[in-house]
Amino acid sequence: MKVKVYGAPWCPDCRRSKRFLSELRVPYDWIDIDQDSEAARFVKAVNNGRQIIPTIVFPDSSFLTEPANDELARKLGLALKAKRTYYDLIIVGGGPTGLTAAIYGAREGIDCLVIEKSALGGQAGVTERIDNYPGFPGGVGGAELAERIIEQARSYGVELLSAIAVNSVARHEDYLLVTTETGDEYCARSVLIATGSTYRRLNVPGEADFIGAGIHFCATCDGPFYKGAKELVVLGGGNSGVEEGLFLSQFAQHITLIEFLPELKASALLQEKVRSTLSSRS
Repeated sequence: MKVKVYGAPWCPDCRRSKRFLSELRVPYDWIDIDQDSEAARFVKAVNNGRQIIPTIVFPDSSFLTEPANDELARKLGLALKAKRTYYDLIIVGGGPTGLTAAIYGAREGIDCLVIEKSALGGQAGVTERIDNYPGFPGGVGGAELAERIIEQARSYGVELLSAIAVNSVARHEDYLLVTTETGDEYCARSVLIATGSTYRRLNVPGEADFIGAGIHFCATCDGPFYKGAKELVVLGGGNSGVEEGLFLSQFAQHITLIEFLPELKASALLQEKVRSTLSSRS
């Protein structure tokens, strides 16, 4: 049984919880109470007559209502506090760069702590497929690659914290002090910032209102919600845009790629995949 998320598309807390679960690669079923009257009655029943969303039900039949991300993390069994307060090196960011740095450090006997605000593996972990990573001539799933890197880091004794954001890094005498959003403090001789990139926005009117409710930045996370859709639009014809479009083609009847340049910027390999997909559908 999967985790079940009861909510509605207009609910910002529902979008946040779905995003959080997706980033942690936790499979779940989405139930829209606006479209499912039985689901709406269930939500009221478990909340003493109140319609509170999101209501998230777990395989053991327990549930959380309007949980903060740290509540969800605890319920999922994630460690939210490190074992010690002092490390040789603290790495802020648990994507491929941060994890790889931790592996190299640990191999040299450096005691490492990695702190990641969402899911370990970063954006690579929610990428459907990666074709340009050395050692995988046939490509590799993003989640699989992320799990392999995480497993390797753990095998070298790297301590990993996920779903914890860092609020500040400050110099204190002869060491650096890292403070997390939970109020915990960790000291280190050195701190490496490997926070990666953020999704680029269009900054057009109305964009913010529809993020998570029609506008998305992660096809792997949110593509399944549009299964059976007639058309989806992907803005951007670079490698990322074409990869997302190819992934979404399994859900929608038609994918439109919009690129502001005269031609796609994606690699020749990806463009050939697009042509092969079109040929198979014709």
